[in-house]
Amino acid sequence: MRTKVSVIMAVYNGERYLEGAISSVLRQTFADFEFIVIDDGSSDATPEILSRIGREDSRIVVVRQENRGQTLSLNRAVELAQGNYLARQDADDLSMAERLELQARYLDTHPSVAVLGTAAQVMDQKGAVIGNLSTPQGAAQVRDALLTVRATPVHGSVMMRKEALAAVGGYRDAFWVSQDFDLWLRMAERFDLDNIPLMLYRWRRNPAGVYVTRRAMQLKYSGVALAFARERAIYGKDSYDLLRLSRGDLDSFAEGYRMRGLLHSLWGELLFRGLQSPRLARSHLVSALLSGFVRPKTLALLGLSLVGRAWPGSQPLPAS
Repeated sequence: MRTKVSVIMAVYNGERYLEGAISSVLRQTFADFEFIVIDDGSSDATPEILSRIGREDSRIVVVRQENRGQTLSLNRAVELAQGNYLARQDADDLSMAERLELQARYLDTHPSVAVLGTAAQVMDQKGAVIGNLSTPQGAAQVRDALLTVRATPVHGSVMMRKEALAAVGGYRDAFWVSQDFDLWLRMAERFDLDNIPLMLYRWRRNPAGVYVTRRAMQLKYSGVALAFARERAIYGKDSYDLLRLSRGDLDSFAEGYRMRGLLHSLWGELLFRGLQSPRLARSHLVSALLSGFVRPKTLALLGLSLVGRAWPGSQPLPAS
């Protein structure tokens, strides 16, 4: 039966927070939704939790598969989804009770908007709120934030139009992480993205999450996504096929990439910002210059890195 909203989740060994995340969706004030959960080969108690909750609520559709990673898991959930709108939910986060209702109503009345996120609270492992993630409002502001301060919609909070996602080719599996950032950049080239300023989502700063355990990789893939956006603007097409062939070896990819100077400059900037690491940034900034990418910003950042200065501005939002 066709539903208005499909909530999609991919989970791998998420036993600690999974039940809370699912319960936050099932308690929504909006009722016309299905909940598709892809169990990506979990080896903990995740399958048992999903089986039990699935028996208790017919809106939940559980699919178990061998471990394939988040990107492929999300694409499988999208393929199964019957809703016109797709709402993301991460397995360690929480949605406020009115989230789906307010987002669906907004998309109903704003046909030009294809992706709608929300502001979010940051919580620790125990669920205590420790901060806020504010987000820009207005399509122009969101697009500008993506390209300048590298601020992304909070991935788990978004609701998007399924037809718009299909129009840009969905999540791209060569992005092992930062697949959302790559998606938002491609979406923003064809559609409007926006955020509701209300705190309708709680994002957990999880020590086992990508933001903590693979932050450097996440930032480097974000750099690739930004370089691809610039490449599409110049050439009409990006080098995604080359990225797929690299099979995760980003340094090898950079060597054969036609805009490697720009890419190294972006890596230097993002590692400087996101990891506060002048040393890691320096090697990429030097590589950018040696590749002939000589720009005032690159030179300035190299100078800061040489004297051991910290990044002079704010960090980008997590591409979670």
